[in-house]
Amino acid sequence: MSASRRSPLRPLAVGGVAGLIVGCLVGWLAIGWWLWPVEYVGDAYTYELNDAEKMEYVAAVADSYNLTRQVEVARRRFNAWTTEEKISALAQLFADYQAQGKMQEAERVTDLAVALRGVEGWDPITVAQVVTQLAAQYKGQGAADKAQLVTLFARELGVSEATPPPAAVSTPTAAGPQARIPLLGDLGTLLKLVGGLFLIVILILILFILTRRRSARKKAAEAEPEWTGVGPPPLLQKTSRYVLGMDNFDESFAIEAEDGEWLGECGVGISESLGDDTPRRVTAFEVWLFDKRNTLTITKVLMSDYAYNDERLLNKLSVRGEPILATPGVTFTLETPALTVKAQVVEMEYGDGLPTFGYFNNLSVALTVQLKPDADASADVSVPSRG
Repeated sequence: MSASRRSPLRPLAVGGVAGLIVGCLVGWLAIGWWLWPVEYVGDAYTYELNDAEKMEYVAAVADSYNLTRQVEVARRRFNAWTTEEKISALAQLFADYQAQGKMQEAERVTDLAVALRGVEGWDPITVAQVVTQLAAQYKGQGAADKAQLVTLFARELGVSEATPPPAAVSTPTAAGPQARIPLLGDLGTLLKLVGGLFLIVILILILFILTRRRSARKKAAEAEPEWTGVGPPPLLQKTSRYVLGMDNFDESFAIEAEDGEWLGECGVGISESLGDDTPRRVTAFEVWLFDKRNTLTITKVLMSDYAYNDERLLNKLSVRGEPILATPGVTFTLETPALTVKAQVVEMEYGDGLPTFGYFNNLSVALTVQLKPDADASADVSVPSRG
């Protein structure tokens, strides 16, 4: 019996396949466990709610606006929503109220939509397209009455006719020559794949080291202190951090009871800037608390030394809320019939340049929310005030 000859290319092909498998496995582990691991990214946002919860949220914002007439506060409630999402949600709520015979509630929704359209400059074409699509959905569901009602909503916004967007015309493309897929048995291709995977692994290791360092700094910066005070733990402990260059800084945190009930929101946002420079030179921030149960918003203005001692700016910002001079460690309170927020400036630094002590390079405000032990959750406030 003669011995069979073994091909010299077989060991190289086997080694190449083995290297490909090992490279893919290492890449999968590096990406899935080190580079982009699953991690907690923070609280849910309002645009992530389901349809029923969105309608409840929009109804609460409309009720709040009906009492306060503060369109900027209402606008901030929809900060992360697109214009199309706002129009669609308001139109649906208007149609629901009209269908149920709740004319006053429907009028409140219209008032809010008109106010938002005025400050945000909604394009009539956009309104028409959104309403047309929504009406088509209702007709498809057999709800022709609601389709007419959302058209009425468009007329209330000054859009006389909802015109569907023009259909996109697709142009057939000529089929080009198909690329030839290299065979796995091609030794040159295997070597190229293995070499490419090796370079990818090296790059992943470098990115892994950089990401670990950045993640460690981020965790150290975002670590919240444990509750060590007297009494029950707070409903919420958050630190809002601003750094020069965050030109659209407007951070909010949802306040929830132990059973998950949404009680309101609190947060920090830009109130005033100096000039039109980029990045914005922020000279004042609004620290605010919204109490859903009492439909009440309390705002205080945290001001730089320059703004606090400038009579014009002080008078202008005092209309928005009680002025507070920002100093390291300063503590102040926002209070409603049911909620109390203790705010403290834990870190701050002024930017260089003129005016001296005029704008913030960075600012960190710790917010601690407590539910009042004897609060009447069902109390209603007819005339809200700003503290």
